[in-house]
Amino acid sequence: MAISLPDRHTTAGSLRRQVEEAPTPRGFRVEIIKGRIVMSPTPSFKHGGIVRRIEQQLLAQLDEGRIAQQMYSIASPIDADDYTSPALVVVPAAVEDDDGWLLDSDVVDLTVEVASPGNANSDFTDKLEEYASWHIPVYLLVDPRKGDIFVYSDPGNGRYRTTHEARFGEAIELPSPLDGIRIETTGFRRYR
Repeated sequence: MAISLPDRHTTAGSLRRQVEEAPTPRGFRVEIIKGRIVMSPTPSFKHGGIVRRIEQQLLAQLDEGRIAQQMYSIASPIDADDYTSPALVVVPAAVEDDDGWLLDSDVVDLTVEVASPGNANSDFTDKLEEYASWHIPVYLLVDPRKGDIFVYSDPGNGRYRTTHEARFGEAIELPSPLDGIRIETTGFRRYR
């Protein structure tokens, strides 16, 4: 199945251009969220293990026109500077034919974030608000601090109108547009 992408590309605001031109300290990734530069260290092995487990399960269940991919960034459709770099996204496979590095938010079906011990507030407030405002259909937030999982869906009026909560060890079903996809969380490890 062929999926056509919107015929447009994101353009950078002045803050994003400055960030793109500045050297990034080794071992850090940079995002601009709500006009603030956010630098995050390389994630822990437990964080990476959770992302890998989710990615493998998604890849086994997605149709051939969609991919689950780490290391993609999403441009804000609202602010020319803002962008995020989720742990994982589900997007059309056709994005691999593009030379860009920023996804338009309207091609993203799912963002996945794994809360970090030192910066979980960003995932639970700023990114939750941003992804809803950007109309990303599903936001999966995994919190290894407590073993909680949150599936946010049905974005509207700048917020997600539906939230499903689960615990590590429980299977979760993803909502539309990923109906029928199930994520088993038994192998997820908690932070100590």
